[in-house]
Amino acid sequence: MDSIPSRRTLNERVQQKLSEILESSDLIKFVALVTMDGFTIASGMKGNINVNPKWLGALIVSSIKNLELNLKKALNEANLSELVISIGQDLLIVKSIGKLSLIMIVDRSLDINFVMYELEEGLRDLIMDLGLERR
Repeated sequence: MDSIPSRRTLNERVQQKLSEILESSDLIKFVALVTMDGFTIASGMKGNINVNPKWLGALIVSSIKNLELNLKKALNEANLSELVISIGQDLLIVKSIGKLSLIMIVDRSLDINFVMYELEEGLRDLIMDLGLERR
């Protein structure tokens, strides 16, 4: 039983990983880990963004699921595992793996390859920490 990390320790690890992603560039403004049913597990943001992370994660995931459903109806096939949306001077980027999505708001001048790498690595680390890796 000692090998199972406490809930608090797991929450701290998730928050630490999000903080690492957020601090990896001054141009990353917001990051959140959200379940695909819209529950925000954890989030972090820089002081210059005015966002309520609890409703933002739910709103984004809900919108993506609706878009995916509409695309499936129109095209008979759709899977939105990566999504990039322009919002003014920023980009809203969502990366999904399994039941989790990592959401970021970044300045559009940030190299998209860097952002996608950070998202992929961060989400994989979080999935492993949460014990959700596919077997």
